[in-house]
Amino acid sequence: MKKRDILVIGLGIFGYELAVELSKKGLNVLAVDKNPDIINKIKDFVSEAIIADASSEETLRELDVTSFDEIILGISSNFEALILSATIMRKLGVKKIIAKANSEIQKEVLLKIGVNEVILPEKEVATRLADKISKPGILDLFHMYDDAAVATVKVPSKFVGKSLKEIDLRNKYDVNAVTIRRNGVSKIIKNPDIVFEEGDEIVVIGDEDKIKNLF
Repeated sequence: MKKRDILVIGLGIFGYELAVELSKKGLNVLAVDKNPDIINKIKDFVSEAIIADASSEETLRELDVTSFDEIILGISSNFEALILSATIMRKLGVKKIIAKANSEIQKEVLLKIGVNEVILPEKEVATRLADKISKPGILDLFHMYDDAAVATVKVPSKFVGKSLKEIDLRNKYDVNAVTIRRNGVSKIIKNPDIVFEEGDEIVVIGDEDKIKNLF
């Protein structure tokens, strides 16, 4: 399978860490920033790193932005430059643009000019931490789309000693169990007769509110 090509523009803390993590996961990552010190720092951790001003149409054409599977804009410290870059990319026909914003207003503006997905990292981290503190049985939760979410949860005591078939998560709670982690080993749940034990962790998919209410 061909590796996906990702362009990360703007290497603040968010953009830098994202570029490095994407590269670790085997993706082809081109990192771009105006600061030569940052480029020199990241160059050994990504496929390629370039010093450039991505708010210039000429630069974006030279970068061949339409050839990338996804482009992440992490230049939220300069919102005007962010809007300009996104607008030019839309004009050029970029496939998918993901941008980092600092406020809901910025998010609305970016979505209106054609950015496919806008991330508010601080808000999302705060929400996840609040969920983790208020719902200790939920180890991790990711919002996917609409009301759907995927979560890693501790098997509650009321489920210990019972089988998945007996609990009937899908029909009774509208939640699907996908994988189980037991004694440090994860595996896909194929047999509904599997009996849950104390300390088991499962990955579930379903309505976010129903997951939170159940676990």
